[in-house]
Amino acid sequence: MKTRDSKVPGIVSVTSGKGGVGKTFITCNLAAALVRNGEKILVVDGDLGLANIDIMLGVNPRNNLKDVIFGKMGIRDIIVPTKGGFDLVPSSSGVREMAQLLFEKVESVKEMIRSLRGYDKIILDTGAGISEVVLQFNLLASRNIIVINKELTSLTDAYAMIKTMYQVFGRSGFGIIVNCTADDREGDEIYRHISSICEKFLNIRPNYLGSILDDSSVPKSILQQQIAVLSAPKSRISQNFQHITKMISSWRV
Repeated sequence: MKTRDSKVPGIVSVTSGKGGVGKTFITCNLAAALVRNGEKILVVDGDLGLANIDIMLGVNPRNNLKDVIFGKMGIRDIIVPTKGGFDLVPSSSGVREMAQLLFEKVESVKEMIRSLRGYDKIILDTGAGISEVVLQFNLLASRNIIVINKELTSLTDAYAMIKTMYQVFGRSGFGIIVNCTADDREGDEIYRHISSICEKFLNIRPNYLGSILDDSSVPKSILQQQIAVLSAPKSRISQNFQHITKMISSWRV
């Protein structure tokens, strides 16, 4: 029987077709919600050139992935605990070399992540779009969560990502989270829109994991470097994440 320390963790990516849809906010709150459900979670900041999870959480790590890729540190050497109860592999921001990594360096990082044990799930917070680095991190995951909102460009870019991942790499394990919705009904409508396009042109149907309501507590929690599901555990936002974690738990990873 495998112990948790020897268990191979499931790897999930949280990504988006375009920036500015709340991907990192969702990653942090999803990780904290999974911890509340009894899981041990590691978050990897995979937005290598524009990393910001450390800022969002108010942590100031001494080292990050740059020291692993271009230095002599191991990936376990840079893991830091967070107020959300999950561990974090921080990355760097504004470093050109990190934003333009050679394929061999990306493969090295992926192999180090694959070697990690002691977690139930590893969540990769990737960059946005379909650059080679973003695609490689998404390919590392067995399931890909795509965050969208009501903006038309969010939907078109998300479809472009799904199309590329499916047609070029044969991936089909997609889950959709709709962010900043007026209510659950609007979230359902936005999901049905992108799902119908995927079914019509790709003959696949992404899983609907749920929606996150547009709430004034969200920007407040971000400015205060708090995690909404912990600072307001009885809020509708927290309820949204509880629903999503249940969907992910039943979504084989």
